[in-house]
Amino acid sequence: MKGLLIVLVLSLAASPLSAQTKRASCFHYGPDTVRIAGTLSRHMYYGAPGYGEDPKHDEKERGFYLDLTTPLCTVQGADAIEVAQTNVRRIQLVLDRRGYDALRPFLGKQVRLRGTLFGASTGHHHTPVLLDVIQPAHIEP
Repeated sequence: MKGLLIVLVLSLAASPLSAQTKRASCFHYGPDTVRIAGTLSRHMYYGAPGYGEDPKHDEKERGFYLDLTTPLCTVQGADAIEVAQTNVRRIQLVLDRRGYDALRPFLGKQVRLRGTLFGASTGHHHTPVLLDVIQPAHIEP
């Protein structure tokens, strides 16, 4: 009986891991459209000229980000910028003025956004993966 209980406990402990492994498929870069959930946040990163080496003189780049509820991964894309990523916890959002205005009331709240992913390619990209949010911004509860 004790052996059966141990087997039952071990199988239950292993279940969530195997279920998560089956569920955890990685996202593809654009042109695929994805839906990603997380907390909408605003962050500041240093920009030109030194990107943080001289905070007193470097530009301060503020933008909207999605702090992910569950870390995600990406698969290798079509070019060298779209590299496979793992354990991505924050994604920089690419928005126009209308997009910022539409999302501003949701800062600090859980949202689900739709858009296309692409890899960081400039010093103004502050996360390895960015989301080009479909305009107008689609906010799903």
